[in-house]
Order: sequence, then C-alpha cells, then structure tokens
Amino acid sequence: MKKKICILLTGVLMALSLVACGKDDKKDNKEVTENVVQADLVEFINDELPGIAGDKDNALNIYNSYFAGSDMDNAAFVADLKNNAIPSMETYISNLSAIEVETTEVEEIKQLYLMGVQKQYEAMKMVVNAIENEMPDYLTQAEALIVEAQIYMDDYEAKVAEVAANNQITINSSTVPSGGIEESTTEAQ
Repeated sequence: MKKKICILLTGVLMALSLVACGKDDKKDNKEVTENVVQADLVEFINDELPGIAGDKDNALNIYNSYFAGSDMDNAAFVADLKNNAIPSMETYISNLSAIEVETTEVEEIKQLYLMGVQKQYEAMKMVVNAIENEMPDYLTQAEALIVEAQIYMDDYEAKVAEVAANNQITINSSTVPSGGIEESTTEAQ
C-alpha cells in the first residue's frame, strides 16, 4: 500500500512539475514574441522609414507649396507635380512596398501607412488632371483623397501606439515616424 501511495505521489509531483514548465514556456514565448515585435517595429519606424523619407518629403513639399499661397502659376505647378512630385511619390511607394517586416503586427502598420501614402499620390495625380482638363470637380475628388489619406495616417498612428503599448515600446514623439520610437528599458519580472 505504501508503495502504491509513493508511486501515486511521485506521479502527481511529476505532473505538477510539467504544468509548471508549461507556464514558464508560455511566459518565455510571450517574451520572445514581444522582443521580435519590438525589434521589428523599432527597425521599421527608426531605420526603414527615415531611410526612404526624402522622396516623400520632396513630393509633399512641392504639393503643399502651391496650396500654401506661393506665387506659382498653374502650368508651373502641374509641371513640377508631373516632373518631380509624382515620380518622387512613385519611388517612395516602391521603396516602402519593398520594406520587409517580420511580424504581422508591423505588417498591419506598414499597410496602413502605405494606403495613406497611396491616397496622397492619387490626390496629386487628380490635381494634375483637374488643372490640365479644367475640371473643378476633380479638385473636390482630390480633397476627398487627402481626407482618406489622413484617416489612414491616423489609423497608422493609432496602431503604432497600440502595438507599442502592448510590447513595452516607448514612443518619443507624437509625429511617428519622424519622432522615432525605442524599446522600453523596463525590466521583465
């Protein structure tokens, strides 16, 4: 009888030790996943996007300069859009699309950002069509595209904040991506 109790007790202890190991494994897997997401997001925001930002900045500066009250005439604006801004946006979209990310969380962020940039690009092309074809309703459509682009950019920023919060990442500025982010220095317990 003592032998049966001893065997039963040994079996229970082994089962409990396996359960405890399973909990540690889940904790370790969660930490590994957080570390991968942290590294992926930090690389995307701090390294990848700034590395290709020149083309987008150039295109948006050209586009915004006309609406900021510059003395540029319509023909010069269209020429600048067609020769500089639109090709710069095409290069930016191509480079952005080529960025490889490792995690589904960062892929979702990248896709939101890409959709916003594509709407900005479409708006630029719509403005060219509006001016060249003297179609004021195209300008209204371009404005709608800009609004859509802003919605995607807002969703992008919200998703960055969500993923950052879920993965112990500190955002340094409200102007993601230019502000950058960093991995949190809090210690795992």
